[in-house]
Amino acid sequence: MNYVALYRAYRPVDFEDMSGQEVIVQTIQNAVKNNKIGHAYVFSGPRGTGKTSLAKIFAKAINCENPINGNPCQKCDACLHALDSDIIEIDGASNNGVDEIRDLRDKVKYLPNVGKYKVYIIDEVHMLTTGAFNALLKTLEEPPSHVVFILATTEVHKIPATILSRCQRFDFKNIEIKHIVDRLNYIIEKESIDIEDEAVSLIAKNAKGGLRDALSLLDQAISYSENKILAKDINDIVGSVSKEDLVKLLKLINESNIKKALELMHSFINEGKEEERLIADLIYVLRDILLNIVGYENEEIYAGLKNRVDINKIYHYIDILIKTQNNMKYTIQKQIYLEIAIIEMIEHEDVKQIDLASNIIELRNEIEELKSGVTLPKNNVVDKIPLVNTSDIENVLYEANVEDKNYLTNLISNTTNISPHLEMALHLLKGTEVVAASLNSVILTHDNLNIANQLMQKDMQTLVLEILNLENNKYIKYCVILNSDWEIVRTRFVDLLKGGQKRPKIGTYDFKIYEEVKKTAKKKENMAVRLAKEYFGEDLVKVKEWDKDESIND
Repeated sequence: MNYVALYRAYRPVDFEDMSGQEVIVQTIQNAVKNNKIGHAYVFSGPRGTGKTSLAKIFAKAINCENPINGNPCQKCDACLHALDSDIIEIDGASNNGVDEIRDLRDKVKYLPNVGKYKVYIIDEVHMLTTGAFNALLKTLEEPPSHVVFILATTEVHKIPATILSRCQRFDFKNIEIKHIVDRLNYIIEKESIDIEDEAVSLIAKNAKGGLRDALSLLDQAISYSENKILAKDINDIVGSVSKEDLVKLLKLINESNIKKALELMHSFINEGKEEERLIADLIYVLRDILLNIVGYENEEIYAGLKNRVDINKIYHYIDILIKTQNNMKYTIQKQIYLEIAIIEMIEHEDVKQIDLASNIIELRNEIEELKSGVTLPKNNVVDKIPLVNTSDIENVLYEANVEDKNYLTNLISNTTNISPHLEMALHLLKGTEVVAASLNSVILTHDNLNIANQLMQKDMQTLVLEILNLENNKYIKYCVILNSDWEIVRTRFVDLLKGGQKRPKIGTYDFKIYEEVKKTAKKKENMAVRLAKEYFGEDLVKVKEWDKDESIND
């Protein structure tokens, strides 16, 4: 018997088999159970997320003679033979002309052979020409009662609005890693595959939200590995570097050891690792370290590094790597760019200043400990500038509406496939709750003060606003506060509103969200010293504190 690829052997056959699209699956299943079948649907989303699989299940379910909880029974004539005659799959890429769609339009008038509906599944429908879309539009405007169209696409923005407005639209999202891992483990158990848990996690992460890609990678790993599939095998297949080796490289960079860092990087290249993949892996690990530093995650592998590297230095590392990643697109000398990036991560002026500042702070702490009980004059003054004021809260609450709140809640929870430079901001943002939103401003809450503070820093604000405006450009401001503080100010606002105030003033409140600005306090110069410098010149004047126990002639 010929071998069948895993993604084909384990293609979902009912709604319960679908992974990671719970809302869409439940909506479609309820439509089948309640016999509320539309005439046209659009299934859009990234590849390998279940669009065609769900379309086939839906097509069989609405034709099934004895559906079970909305699922096809898999036993009746319609379930067994509908795919042969009443469920027609069309590849939009190769049948994208006017003639093909006109031919389809001529055939839709014929009644189904077995089931109740004739279902047309048009895959990659965005590939149709303008003329073909116009020909399809006529059928969608006046469809026969026995016909259902399911249009699947990875690029929904290319479908004309006139088509979309006549269809029920379902946007499939990238499947979460945990759902991919669960499905992989189910198949691994069924197939009795010997594989490490870490290898399963690596497959899920490298699939980037596509279950089909995950199963294809598992198939590849089975062929590659002779016995048990190890995490190293997955790294070899996809060209990644292990976390352990990446942490080792980052430690050398953090220690400013250029020679050993470059030698280790060259060893990765000699093993066949791609430069672009290495850059992406480094960004991913730096993101993980940040999450560990702020307490969002706690992975043992980063324990040694997260306490030794400054968080501002990580931001600079990521900036340098993203810049290098963009530059690599336009050159064939990728290794040179990677070498320069590593040197820049060590020798960059901003990184050196961060190191210097960290060393000074550390030295000061040691001095303070040694001189415990002795008060030293402070040259540095820290100004704490509040980043959230009650007026910010009031302005949002005056204009708050449910539509914007629900829109942003869905945007944050459903956004997965995003530019690398926004991944960290998105990850932190997913831990927040949208509690109020107006036309251009938002209030978010979090239960961790450190993360709330981090989300309000100026650099992070730019990234967060970019995420909030992924689909439009209307949000210009947001604020993040603690859940407990929100409950207090919200109660104040509501009480004042009930008391008759049309635009309540909450009053002063400390949200504990600050920007810390360090200023050097200038020591006032003695007038005699200043005059001496002006008369004799600064080079000749030496100032020395006089000790009363010291002889004036010394």
